[in-house]
Amino acid sequence: MVPYDSEVTYQLRDLNGWRFPGTSLAVLGFPVRHSISPAMHNAAIADLAAKDSQFSEWRYFRFEVEPEKLPQALPRFFEMGFFGLNLTVPHKEIAFDLIASIDSAAVEIGAVNTLKRGPDGYHGYNTDGCGLSKGIEEELSASLAGSDIAILGAGGAARAAAVQALQSDCQSLCIVNRSADRLENLLGSLQPIAREKGIPVKGFSPQDTSLEFADHTLIINATSLGLNSSDPLPIPEERLPQTAALYDMVYNPRTTKLMKTVSDRGGRSANGLSMLVYQGVRALEIWSDRKIDPKNMKQAANSALASKA
Repeated sequence: MVPYDSEVTYQLRDLNGWRFPGTSLAVLGFPVRHSISPAMHNAAIADLAAKDSQFSEWRYFRFEVEPEKLPQALPRFFEMGFFGLNLTVPHKEIAFDLIASIDSAAVEIGAVNTLKRGPDGYHGYNTDGCGLSKGIEEELSASLAGSDIAILGAGGAARAAAVQALQSDCQSLCIVNRSADRLENLLGSLQPIAREKGIPVKGFSPQDTSLEFADHTLIINATSLGLNSSDPLPIPEERLPQTAALYDMVYNPRTTKLMKTVSDRGGRSANGLSMLVYQGVRALEIWSDRKIDPKNMKQAANSALASKA
């Protein structure tokens, strides 16, 4: 079998000589060198192979693909026989109009992060919402259903979180974002689901003096603020309720400035590693048609992060 290394970051040009004899899976992103998805998925695949030999030649790789090259890249991956692909920033929304068909749940989100090979092309799914929901349940013993939800951010991650919250029948939804245009665009796209569900949805700027959260609000940070120690808080500290529960999608560092602030004020917080794990679990379930135990993915994810510390 052709040797592989989950730590190698391949380029699009490497497809020209791709001769892997087994079933190839991959994550595509730009940048993507930081991704721990290969470690997670290959650990879970090894567990699958121990129980069913048909998975013994499945391998998960990492490819760095510039966003402007994605339209030519996806047909190449299909031509080279890649069975499944994960898409990370900035490809989730770009790929939406480039694939053969899309799962109905992903249509509402407007982005795909998981592709499965079909006879005529890739079928797209979005497993981020599932990952978020399960992560919140596991880490905070909370549920999107029946909760007052506040989402910080208005990008692709925020939209996936908002759609999942509405589909889960949250009590209310608040979107907080610095850019008024992006905020209005997101609110507009959410209105059809919100009206159908009868769920109130509001939008605010972080600096809006009328911004006030209900007690026990579940806050989801869907911005990238927190990746660097010098990042400001995505929302002023005085706007945070004392009884907040925070789920921060950032998972490296493991404790962000926002997480520490919420905890210091008496609230509960968790990082986004569990979301990464559970969206990966769901993706592998889609590809393999098997139930995946998250244990091996969790262990591999933690080990991979520890090695990068």
